[in-house]
Amino acid sequence: MHHERRPAAAEETPSPVADRPNGDTAPTHAELSQQSTDFGLGPDRDASQTTALLGRDLGEFRIDRLLAQGGMGRVYLARQRSPDRLVAVKVMRPTGGSPVAGQRFQREAELLGRLQHPGIAQVFTAGSTLIDGEATPYFVMEYVAGGEPLVLACDRAGLRPRPRLAMFADICAAVGSAHSLGIVHRDLKPANILVDAAGHPKVIDFGVARLPEDDGGGFTETGVFVGTRQYMSPEQCDGGLVDPRTDVYALGVILHELLTGQLPYDVAGRSLTETARVVREEIPRRLSIPDRRLGPGLETIAATCLAKRPADRYADARDLADDIRRLLVDLPLRARRPGVLAVCRAWARRHRAVVAAGVAAVVTAAGLSLAFLAAGRPSVTPGRGPTASIPNIASTRSTPLQWVSVDFSEPVQAVSLADFRLMRDGQPVPLDGVEVVGRRERWEVRGLDRVTATEGRYQLELIGTPTSPLDLSGRRLAAPARIDWQMPPYQVISFNLFDDDWQRHVVSMTDVECYTERSAGAATFIRPTVLGQEGSIVLRFTAPFAIRAANLSAGVAVWTTGDPFPYDPGARAALDVSPDGERWTNLVTREANRGGFGGGPFEIGEHVAGSREIWVRARLTGTREWPGDGPIYAQFLRSDPEHPEYRLRLSMSGPSPVQPPPDAAPADG
Repeated sequence: MHHERRPAAAEETPSPVADRPNGDTAPTHAELSQQSTDFGLGPDRDASQTTALLGRDLGEFRIDRLLAQGGMGRVYLARQRSPDRLVAVKVMRPTGGSPVAGQRFQREAELLGRLQHPGIAQVFTAGSTLIDGEATPYFVMEYVAGGEPLVLACDRAGLRPRPRLAMFADICAAVGSAHSLGIVHRDLKPANILVDAAGHPKVIDFGVARLPEDDGGGFTETGVFVGTRQYMSPEQCDGGLVDPRTDVYALGVILHELLTGQLPYDVAGRSLTETARVVREEIPRRLSIPDRRLGPGLETIAATCLAKRPADRYADARDLADDIRRLLVDLPLRARRPGVLAVCRAWARRHRAVVAAGVAAVVTAAGLSLAFLAAGRPSVTPGRGPTASIPNIASTRSTPLQWVSVDFSEPVQAVSLADFRLMRDGQPVPLDGVEVVGRRERWEVRGLDRVTATEGRYQLELIGTPTSPLDLSGRRLAAPARIDWQMPPYQVISFNLFDDDWQRHVVSMTDVECYTERSAGAATFIRPTVLGQEGSIVLRFTAPFAIRAANLSAGVAVWTTGDPFPYDPGARAALDVSPDGERWTNLVTREANRGGFGGGPFEIGEHVAGSREIWVRARLTGTREWPGDGPIYAQFLRSDPEHPEYRLRLSMSGPSPVQPPPDAAPADG
């Protein structure tokens, strides 16, 4: 399943890092992230059996060499005869008849067999063999060629934040597919996410996962903590019930590490008890990166993942993946910054002794405040009031601004539309359909795309009224806050294959066809028609302006590893873009064993800037047929009745808008 990148001469001797158990043993988060996995096997206690299977056939699998070993079993590299491919074979260590060990091993094999997602290492088959006269179970799974733990792989490749986030969204989608089946991983960390040589991540080691039929507790049957302490949620530390939001917490820790190289808590060298206290009580450090366009949204996403209460986190990893992708294309986030109540809860956990003593004072103060109000105290208090800031708008847009955030220096009582004024080219614009939501320091103006879609220069100003916004002491807004931006001409094209609109954009279809499958869900997609020969479909889209910025979402997919036989090792799908139909740039390629979905969104402005056309090409290759459905492994623009949101969506805008000041941060919308 995993192959370390090291010289050939050293392949037979595991490195010291590889020998380290994949558990809570590393003194620092960096070592945890960069150590090679041993697939959750634990420490090796008896190496006398390591060569027992070398060169041996297990059915159609020829064992080649040892990849990893531990207390529960060993993982070998093997070659399968048909189809001809490398696989990983996990063989259980002889246990002397221990029923618990056998049940856990079989459970992992069955669990992985349920999970059919390109971002999860797949199980192909399972069986049993005799070792020293004892029936020993094994299962055959996907081999992640050249795989390295997530953070190490991204660091070696020198990836910037955006591609790291795109990869992280794919990881969250993979974990989310398990969540949709009621499966909770419980031990997510960078070492359990391998990135192969082509840059595709795979989630591994579901050996301690919680199934829907389990009780959901945080302990095993032996009373031992499940998980790795640096990535454990508060409920795991308490040994309480776990659900998909437990994995969301771990993903939040991984997000910190992936983008900053640091964990949200400093737990190096701390005991398990002290680590649990920190996780339960301390406020995590803010996730801060230099990218002003991504920073505010990332901080909100990370804080939502790491909320102390599961109810305050994303419901599952699919929701987290959706927000990451929204952030990458400047769409509003579903998450909101933690409110003052959450901060107060965290403070109360750390200062329990002070809380009880303060309750009486709070009640007294509240009573006095009510008395003042009843006596007719004026609603506006003299003195300098709160200030507000509205982040500037990103300079390259391909769709109208949807929302902006308004941050106050201190909590305010209320904000309404009456406090704002919108102008276009010096003329007032009614705020019909716009709403203001939020509380205390953080507010948002939503629905701006309804009133700012027309080309022109816009100005949104928070001016306030004589009686608002007011802080909690009754002081009025100290000074107006304003943003300016230019909305360029833009165009949005969106469709799936359920109607005929897509056909008017087709330039050519060579050795491909639009097809509706019969075997699974009646989805419609473009597929190849000639086995072993690349087919293509070319689409052309025109703009009424010279293109400045553009975003494209258009899915290509390869259905290979993990699907029932017959298996197509030659399946391939690629998505390209061009400004003129001659100069092409590849956006994504999916291949057998490196399959799955690759639909974007992609920022393609740099590839088509200055043109009035955008050409999109999908190239598809299949070498085997599915019985009754033909060559369906390579697909373009799969349109599923259960997921009508899977569409081709192209947005583009014209001349460059006015650049914001260099020291200004972009808005969230």
